Amino acid sequence: MTLRQRWLTRPQDIWLRKALFQIHLWTGVAIGLYLAVISLTGAILVFRIELFRRDEDGRNLGDSTFIAWLLDLHDNLLAGETGRAINGVGALLLLVLAVTGVVIWWPGIRTWRRSLFLDPRASWKRLNWNLHSVLGVWFLGFVLLWGVTGAYLSFPQVFYSVADYLEPMDYTTGADRVADEVLYWLAYGHFGRFQRRIPGCGDGCDLALKAAWAGAALVPPAMFITGAIMWWNRVLRRFLR
Repeated sequence: MTLRQRWLTRPQDIWLRKALFQIHLWTGVAIGLYLAVISLTGAILVFRIELFRRDEDGRNLGDSTFIAWLLDLHDNLLAGETGRAINGVGALLLLVLAVTGVVIWWPGIRTWRRSLFLDPRASWKRLNWNLHSVLGVWFLGFVLLWGVTGAYLSFPQVFYSVADYLEPMDYTTGADRVADEVLYWLAYGHFGRFQRRIPGCGDGCDLALKAAWAGAALVPPAMFITGAIMWWNRVLRRFLR
């Protein structure tokens, strides 16, 4: 049986998948709590403009001091440039989790559709695994987006250099570059704040997008909990025994 056939029918037996499982497991253990904190603060900060709104007398309707502290925690881990660099590394590790996770999720060509949904009849351990896998595959796009945009916001100069390499600036014509347009949307895509930037997307559309981003931001904490339970059962409980 060729490697391709094994990947399509019995991917669990491939040594590379087993190695990626270990990478996924220990990366999740290392940064799981960090990702949960970043995600929860991000879910709140999606609505930071609304939280900063003032009433007709100019009084702030939200606690601006707390929101500013929350923003500094999310962006810089309360540690300035050092914290932002750590966030950049965290974003790259999030991409590692996403890529290894989708490889681990692949169950084979016969059962992949079934693996997109929960099986309520399964045992609690199997249900915990299913929940972790289903959340990961359905929200993979959000996780990849946050990983890329988080890295961009932490290391913008690296992205500028890549953009200049792939699409050098034409100073004679000053024409707009596709790379600049992509970087522009990366900056706003992190928090899902697209108001007045998407044609036809008004206040209602903008609020719906923010709600979607905030709801999706609750997925990484849920995956941290389910992943921690699996780590306890697979590793720590055996070690304690």
